[in-house]
Amino acid sequence: MILKGSQRAGGADLALHLMNEFDNERVELAQVRGTVADDLYGALAEVEAIAAGTRCNKPLYSLSINPPQPLTRHQYRAAIERIEHGLGLTGQPRAVIYHVKNGREHCHVVWSRIDGDRMRAIHISHDRMKLRTLARDLGREFGLSLPEGLAKDLRQERSADRQMTLAEKRQAENTGITPEARRAEITKAYRASDSADSFRAALTELGYELARGDRRGFVVVDRHGDVHSLARQIEGVKTRELTAKLAPLTPAQLPSAEQARSMVRERRKAADDVIRSRVREGAAAALKELELKQAARRRTLLERQQTMLTVHASERLALSAAQHAERVKPFNAAAMRVVELIQRVPGLRSVLAPILSSPSINLAARHTQAQDALRRRHAREAAMAERRADILSKLEAKERASLRSAVTRKLRNEERRRATHRTSGRSDQTVANTQNHAEPSLRAEPAAKASAGTNAAEGWKERADRLAQNRGASRKRKGPGYRLKRDDP
Repeated sequence: MILKGSQRAGGADLALHLMNEFDNERVELAQVRGTVADDLYGALAEVEAIAAGTRCNKPLYSLSINPPQPLTRHQYRAAIERIEHGLGLTGQPRAVIYHVKNGREHCHVVWSRIDGDRMRAIHISHDRMKLRTLARDLGREFGLSLPEGLAKDLRQERSADRQMTLAEKRQAENTGITPEARRAEITKAYRASDSADSFRAALTELGYELARGDRRGFVVVDRHGDVHSLARQIEGVKTRELTAKLAPLTPAQLPSAEQARSMVRERRKAADDVIRSRVREGAAAALKELELKQAARRRTLLERQQTMLTVHASERLALSAAQHAERVKPFNAAAMRVVELIQRVPGLRSVLAPILSSPSINLAARHTQAQDALRRRHAREAAMAERRADILSKLEAKERASLRSAVTRKLRNEERRRATHRTSGRSDQTVANTQNHAEPSLRAEPAAKASAGTNAAEGWKERADRLAQNRGASRKRKGPGYRLKRDDP
């Protein structure tokens, strides 16, 4: 079982992300607890409204539960309760959402960190270590297989395995390449190149641009104009080694970071136009399927709104009929005439006004109070229905954007694979050329060894005499030591 949690803000974006049916095969809002709103968007907005009265910048705690094998809903609920107690969020407002993606079910839980009684945020420290411990305990309790790093609790691998931030994840979704894939591409290009110029050409072929940094020696600008430190993009290479390899490139030969960004944008302009046209073509079929799903969902919402309007009309008619039946009763009719008479007499009205204004005595006041309460409830339900329609419009826009991002990511991955294939072919040709140039020296080596052997056979006695003379000369040059006698030469 893998548990990933983080403190965050942006409840509206989180709600749209969790309710996105394009990225998931099925979305189920299982529970909304502790809020007036019964939908996810309204519940998270309510939490953020309460957090506005505190200094908390991240009032939400978002958790994903991803088991390796399917779990029952009872096991999910038991795991959620254990995790809630372990994080110190017992009794806090929460929402539980189940997703089915690629045929596998997983769960998302969002808690409010704001204690409404004290109007303070609940401090959650060392949550990653707590989640690792809970994941091991729950995995053993449910009989689930654990990943190797989680089962052995390897500290070095855990410190090296850094999770992507929300900004990096959003950038990876938009660009179609993760930070790990970007580092792997640049590292492969660095190891396949034998000079600074070939490395720069390989980066250009992959869509990157090598530039000089303002504070750092070398930076690399990716296909989308983001600037990265080159030393941090190459794995297993020290800065001194990188600087030595790129020493032939003088600062005058490299553009600045801003110039490189402009060059990348100009280079990507034509490619982006082609990709956008291909996105429109590739997304047409998927967009039709998505529109059918959205139309069915909107039809359900419209039916719900129509049912609400019908219920409102029937409730107004029922209240009007009940009040009319109550007014025509003889006792109530006489009481209403007495009240009207008292209200027309100034002296009686000034004395009996507090009594007559009580709904328990004045039938007209009681009817007016019931009508106002019904009108307020209908207005509140109509506002909630309008808000649901607005949320649905935002969700549909989010799903269409996810569709375009998925198609764009697929096309860019194909383009990157083609560029990597071209770069790999060129590096293989470079290696082959290097081997061809080295073959003559390898073939000449036996002849050199033979000539050396002949010279050694012919002059072995002369060399032996020379070595003996050298040993004697070196022995004479040495000063007296504890191994030599005083009378030794």
